[in-house]
Amino acid sequence: MTRCGIGPEFSLISVAAGLVAGGLTYWDPERFTIDFIPYWLLAVSGAGLSVTGIFVYVISLGTFTIAYQKGQLATEGLYAIVRHPIYAAWIVLICPGGVLFFRSWPMLIVPLIAYLSFKTFIHNEDDYLNDKFGTTYLDYRSEVTHEIFPGWGFWRYIT
Repeated sequence: MTRCGIGPEFSLISVAAGLVAGGLTYWDPERFTIDFIPYWLLAVSGAGLSVTGIFVYVISLGTFTIAYQKGQLATEGLYAIVRHPIYAAWIVLICPGGVLFFRSWPMLIVPLIAYLSFKTFIHNEDDYLNDKFGTTYLDYRSEVTHEIFPGWGFWRYIT
């Protein structure tokens, strides 16, 4: 396993699904465009989700990079809320933001495909982290039980 984890597999599948969905909308916009909601509302909502997702991604990547350079497991910041905030940024924020921004019916499936791709491959990354960090990872995993969707307890980190 490389520093990228399951990122290459996850990204390839997610981007391919997005390209197919976007292509369908481009080739037949009358059939595949979400047009019953004003575009400005979709665009603003989509941009807001995407910008938030990019922020979450950059913050998580920074936390990960610092821990990685020290040979440690990332457990602070957003990693104290969900175990995989980098993938969460894509699945929960950036992909849905793209769906809204591009107002495409077929793109509604992209976040689902991204999530299924994540669930398919994440055990490889978890096994690697378990092998590398042992009980430290097992303790972290038992403390932070949510993979990408934060539970209600995440509010304790905000206040």
